[in-house]
Amino acid sequence: MKTDLELPRLTSADLAERFGNDEAALRRYRMLVALLRERRSPGEVARTFGVSRESLRRLREAFRRGGLAALKSRKRGGGHLVRGSPLARALRQELAAEPGLPANVLWKRVQARLRDEGVVDVPRSTFYRLLARLRDEESDIGSSSATVRLVREALGSLPEDPPLTLGRSDLAKLLLADEIDVQQRGRRLQTALRAAIEQLRPSDDAGPVLNDPRWRHYLIIAGEYEAGETRTDLQEMLALSASTYSRAKREALERLAALLPSAIEALPPPAPPVHLYTPPSVSVPGYEDEIDLYVSSLRRDGLALIWGDPDEAYNLAATLAAHLQSRGQKVIWHAAAPPDTEPRPGLRLLQTLAAALAAEGDDELWRYLAAPDATPLVWHLDILANTIGGRRWAVVVANTHWLTDSDAIQTLDVLTTAYEQREIRLTLAGRDLPLWADTERWPPLPGSTDQAAVREFLQRLARRPSTASALPLSDVVRERAMQVLEALPIDQVAFLSPDERDRLITALVPIERLLATLRGAAGHIPP
Repeated sequence: MKTDLELPRLTSADLAERFGNDEAALRRYRMLVALLRERRSPGEVARTFGVSRESLRRLREAFRRGGLAALKSRKRGGGHLVRGSPLARALRQELAAEPGLPANVLWKRVQARLRDEGVVDVPRSTFYRLLARLRDEESDIGSSSATVRLVREALGSLPEDPPLTLGRSDLAKLLLADEIDVQQRGRRLQTALRAAIEQLRPSDDAGPVLNDPRWRHYLIIAGEYEAGETRTDLQEMLALSASTYSRAKREALERLAALLPSAIEALPPPAPPVHLYTPPSVSVPGYEDEIDLYVSSLRRDGLALIWGDPDEAYNLAATLAAHLQSRGQKVIWHAAAPPDTEPRPGLRLLQTLAAALAAEGDDELWRYLAAPDATPLVWHLDILANTIGGRRWAVVVANTHWLTDSDAIQTLDVLTTAYEQREIRLTLAGRDLPLWADTERWPPLPGSTDQAAVREFLQRLARRPSTASALPLSDVVRERAMQVLEALPIDQVAFLSPDERDRLITALVPIERLLATLRGAAGHIPP
């Protein structure tokens, strides 16, 4: 069986010799090059080549089983499709513009297009044979009969709210396999189906609704599955025979199945699950003194470094995170996993931060990193650095000794810079102390129940750095201002009563006077 690494490197001459004028095969080869050799994500390749992820999956599986021979187009007899004759080109163009046109109307339009190109005397029988083959080909590429059946079954549950049956459908499991939550999966499929149905609407130049055949596909699907009209009523309204109605409905379902993957691709990423960044609710007793000291350090310096025994460091970090959250602090929690279970720790850390940003309405980074096979890029870190500012989060990262890949190191650099700029409060917990940290300021965990060792640890942790008294006045004022903002969260001010707001404004008048004095003095600096 082929593996991804066995995709041959073919030169232009090799491609011409192997595939000739088979443009579809050449395109499939280029898709595999992007997917397997260039290691681009399936989502990026699908967008680049205008196909669905499911089509890429089938292509890769076909290559695994049959090698390069599986990329060749199937021959269907006749030379029009192979050679790309004027008739084939004209017919493809008209089908792309109006897939549901009746054959007689399509024949007239193709004749007109061919006459403009100077082509005459094309047999009508050849046109009908080619039309049948092209529609078969479209069905093979865009969907299979099995997929059409799944679409038909899912449409029966389209109006349900909440769409639980839709979320449990085989179609949802096929197209939204990465979505675990049943209701969210159903909601996303419901949205995609309705968007695809809307794409069945004909262009603005279509004629009267009941007279122009271009409306049939939309009216049949929307009528039966959204408006709840009966087939008999729709058939009578459209003045169609039973066989014509069945054929039109089948065509509509095939078009819908072909449109659905792109409709799903166009959906915004689902809301990130809160468990990605929510701290554990369990607090380990016995750390009361340590917690008080680490909280004091976070308030004063914006930093807490916990290191030593990995299990104890984790427990203390989790207890600290739970304590901060119980006091109303916004806590972003991330615990790195061991290498044997998480080969890409940096990506997971970035996804945690992206999910937290998305939960606050800034989903740009989450859109890029939501896929499990996403690849962090330098500009993703720029987005993080630009969007994390001003959040006043307490970011707690545990098991830092497993954050060793380049993506993790760069993400930790962004977090460290944000803490230094007083944008966030940062807690790092792991087996080792960061290389940039002061070992005198951050003692290792005692790692024992010896009371003397614990007392010495607490005394060292409580000791302020010798340079603390030399802090610039601006840093001291900034620290006090942050304490005021913590006591008076901006997002809660709107809910205060008028009397409470007036009392707070009065209490802040001295700060307003101080600002006015500072601004006035700035214009009268003595020489």
